[in-house]
Amino acid sequence: MSLLDIYGAYLDSKRIEKERDPERLFVTDVGKCLRQVALRMVGAERKLPGPQDYMMWDLAEYIESTYMLALDNLDLLFEYQVPIEIADRDNWGGRLDIVRRVDGVLRIDEVKTVRSNAFNFDDRPKQDHIYQVTIYDHYYDYGEYEHADPAICYFDRGGSNPPEEHVVKADFEPVGYLMDELEAVRGALPALPDLLPKVLKLTNYKKVLKCVPDWRCSYCDYRDLSCHPDMGEEEWATEKESWRPKAKADLGKLYTWAEAQNHSGVLSVLL
Repeated sequence: MSLLDIYGAYLDSKRIEKERDPERLFVTDVGKCLRQVALRMVGAERKLPGPQDYMMWDLAEYIESTYMLALDNLDLLFEYQVPIEIADRDNWGGRLDIVRRVDGVLRIDEVKTVRSNAFNFDDRPKQDHIYQVTIYDHYYDYGEYEHADPAICYFDRGGSNPPEEHVVKADFEPVGYLMDELEAVRGALPALPDLLPKVLKLTNYKKVLKCVPDWRCSYCDYRDLSCHPDMGEEEWATEKESWRPKAKADLGKLYTWAEAQNHSGVLSVLL
């Protein structure tokens, strides 16, 4: 057996399989691909986790527990791994990571571990992580305690970058609509939502605009088993050709993207 198989077999032996209602929704579902959530609820075929997944989860759990102990060492820890009761909705579950003390008030900290190269991109905090911590902030019972805005804490699994702390403004109203959307998907089962549409992305040092699959499709455990998105890419415009749209480009989608990104090159051609 390889070292990976040995370590993975040990971690697999320590896992506790929980009996769960297959149609239960979770706080971490908010912001995910609706089709992926629906496929999970109907028990569709998916790629099963392997030794490398177990190692990644074990490291994430270690980092989170170490952060908890560091807070406790300074008497800053209030609660750890708290199940959240979502009493006004049917069959939901969630568990926040940490409630800590900050300047005399309480704050929820959601802990996320990421690859080292993720710190090369300025895209944190992730939108689905904001949704998640917003729900925890809304439903957590602070009791008599004052509380601050929640935070998302990013830790580098490779140890090459210092952790980041992002305090976010928790606005529950739009997140509530996303929860409604998930409940509508559950109510429509076994019907499945549509595939994620492709997105426009600048590549080649922002000199080529391509229509590519949503990044979530690349990481989806259901892809090529019970879900079959088109993973092809198309070149729609290039800086070399003065951003003139190619024949295959959808001009409406191209204009919507250019306006949202304020891309003067594409806009100057389309307007």
